[in-house]
Amino acid sequence: MLPTFKLFSIEFSVYGLLAATGLILMGLLAYWLGKDRIKLRDIIIGELTALLGAFIGAHLLFAFTNSAEISQSFSDFFSGKSDFGALINDLGIYAGGMVFYGGLIFGLIFGAIYCKIRRIELSAFSDCFAVGIPLFHFFGRMGCFFSGCCYGIESPIGFTFHDAIVHSANGVQRFPVQLLESFLNLIIFSVLILFFQKGIFKGKLILIYLILYSVVRFSDEFLRGDEYREIYFGLSLSQWISIVLLAVSLIIFLISNKKSAYDFKSKYNS
Repeated sequence: MLPTFKLFSIEFSVYGLLAATGLILMGLLAYWLGKDRIKLRDIIIGELTALLGAFIGAHLLFAFTNSAEISQSFSDFFSGKSDFGALINDLGIYAGGMVFYGGLIFGLIFGAIYCKIRRIELSAFSDCFAVGIPLFHFFGRMGCFFSGCCYGIESPIGFTFHDAIVHSANGVQRFPVQLLESFLNLIIFSVLILFFQKGIFKGKLILIYLILYSVVRFSDEFLRGDEYREIYFGLSLSQWISIVLLAVSLIIFLISNKKSAYDFKSKYNS
C-alpha cells in the first residue's frame, strides 16, 4: 500500500511512524492514568525498560519461527559453503523481523522486573500500561497494513498489494486482517479504559487484556495468509501461545478473585 513516503527528500517508514505514534500515546496515557500513584520518571523509564524487553522478545520469537533456516545458515558457514558476510545477511533476514507475542511477553517480564527493582506497586503500573497496549497495537497493525506485512488470506473481499515489503503479498487480493485486528484492538482499548475509569477489575486489567487479546488473536490467525509462521497440529505458533496465555490468565484471574473475596469476607466477619 504505502510502505514509505518522502518528506524533504527524506524517506520515512509508515510503519515506523505509526508504531512510534502508538508508543508515545501509550506513554502519555499511562502518565495520565497513573500520575497520582506513579512518578513520571518511573513511567518513562518503566516504558523504556519494557520496550527493550519487547524488542528482544519480538526478534527472538521471529528467529524461532525461522530456526531451521538459521541452523542451515550456521551449518553452511562452519562447513565452508558460505562466508561470514553471507551468515550475517541470513541472520538479518531470518532474525530481523519481529513477532508481537514475543515482544508482549518479554515486555511484561522486563516491566515487572523494573517494578520489582524500583519497588513500584505492580498492579498499579500494569493497570496503567494495560490500557495503552491495545492502543499501541492499533497503530502497529495499521502500520502492518500500509507496509503489506502480516497479510491476510486470498479473498474476494479485500485489497491487492503491489509494493508490499513482503513480496509474496503482492498481486493477489487479500483480506485486510491487519485492519480487522486494529479495529478489535480499539474495542479492547475502549473496554479497558472504561473499566479503569469505573474501577472495575482494579489491579487485574493486564489479565483482562491478555484474555481478550488471546481470543482475538486465536480467531484472526485463521485469516492470516503469510507463510513464514510455524504450524503445529494445524494451529499456528501464535494460536498455541494464545491458548496458553488465555489459560494462564484465566487461572490467575479466578484465583485472585477468590482470594479477594476471601479477604473481604474475613475482614467483614472480624
